[in-house]
Amino acid sequence: MIIIITVLVSFLCGSIPTGYLLTKKFCEIDIRTKGSGNIGSTNVKRIAGTKISIITQIIDILKGVLPVALGMYLAKIIELPVSENTYVSIIAIAVILGHNYTPFLKFKGGKGVNTTLGAFILIAPIPTLTGVAVYFILRFITRIVSIRSISIGVTIPIMCIIMKLPIAIILSTIMACVLMVVRHKDNLIRIVNKEEK
Repeated sequence: MIIIITVLVSFLCGSIPTGYLLTKKFCEIDIRTKGSGNIGSTNVKRIAGTKISIITQIIDILKGVLPVALGMYLAKIIELPVSENTYVSIIAIAVILGHNYTPFLKFKGGKGVNTTLGAFILIAPIPTLTGVAVYFILRFITRIVSIRSISIGVTIPIMCIIMKLPIAIILSTIMACVLMVVRHKDNLIRIVNKEEK
């Protein structure tokens, strides 16, 4: 019951549509009708500016960090029917799914980059930080944000495999990577057609 409740709460936490709420509040616009139509920090920056974009980014990261941190704490004080690694990995995926497919916006959410970083920074810190490093290194190679974002999703599971982390963590990072690629499907099509900005 604790697992079911915490996973559901994690999903709902991830479902908070940060970019949509902030731009609605401070700019009186529906971010879904502007730019790429995405509620993530990249589109928020284009439409509402750097300040609101940074706030969006921080909150989206915290949406991943806080549920996982709570899960880690509960795993230490309560005897669960699954391992801690399995439990927090499920929570991480629940948060990301909530962000990507928020029920508050008819199951149309963000692309999960910042929330993925938040979800795995405590579970797999070195792979996650490596993903961030790859993102910034690629800034010297390409200006296309979607390519750099996908590189984070790909780097994290590869590093988890290299570091021989527990299988539950590896599988969850692979799932997160797949989700990120799926959410960037339209970007990938535009890249192939040389139409991506």
